[in-house]
Amino acid sequence: MKLKIAIQGIKGSNHYKALTELFGETDVEALECMTFQKLVQAIINDECEKGVMAIENSIAGSILPNYRLILDYRLQVTAEHYLNISHNLVALPGQTLEDLKEVRSHQMALHQCSHFFGNHSHIHLIEDVDTALPAQQLTEQRLFGVGALVPKGTAELFNLKVIAKDVQNYSANETRFVVIEKIGNSIKEVNKATLKFEIAHESGSLANVLNVMADHGLNLTKIQSIPIPEEVWKYAFIVDVAFTSLYHFQSAFKAVSNLSINPTCVGQYKSGKS
Repeated sequence: MKLKIAIQGIKGSNHYKALTELFGETDVEALECMTFQKLVQAIINDECEKGVMAIENSIAGSILPNYRLILDYRLQVTAEHYLNISHNLVALPGQTLEDLKEVRSHQMALHQCSHFFGNHSHIHLIEDVDTALPAQQLTEQRLFGVGALVPKGTAELFNLKVIAKDVQNYSANETRFVVIEKIGNSIKEVNKATLKFEIAHESGSLANVLNVMADHGLNLTKIQSIPIPEEVWKYAFIVDVAFTSLYHFQSAFKAVSNLSINPTCVGQYKSGKS
């Protein structure tokens, strides 16, 4: 029986690429969700075993609403994966760049290709919920004069022509995806964790927490503030830490818990970077 895993988008999207790179293509069944909210709900309602969710991009930064969903539904991060992002402009065969009047894609993809479209101002950009769905619509509805901005490999899935390759602003462009589940990892071979905590509004309180992490040999790889919805202008912190000893991490988390408010381990997992 195939492992059912929820993704945002459809086959051919970056989420689908991340899914197959993580789990392979033959052993999994993608549960396609049009929104991240529906992805999380599918996990909560046991419609799938787990989900794959984008959490940050090396250019655009963190996706705070997705962090909020993970925290609000008390999900656990059990793995991470870094996907190289490239975008191709595609359309129905027989067309050129000059024939296109509009291009559709996810707003993040359009943002990451702003330089290219700035040089082609005759094209009207339309935001969609996914990077692959517009390509599917072009084929099914035979939409001439309309292009789609898609990941590499998606044109072949829908029999479309690549009008322009690699139109992203920067070639060094990665998105970090996390695997989320209702229950955390039971494996011991972990070397990274995500924590959430709040601190008192006192001078040096954040520094004290960070110093404790350093004293226990943790390497801080990310720190992110996120609003606390029920407390106006107050923030929690989300940190990713890498470590070589699970014991040292557990000791550090205990010490951090004594210095912070509402400390939570959001997940322990293997680093996606070798």
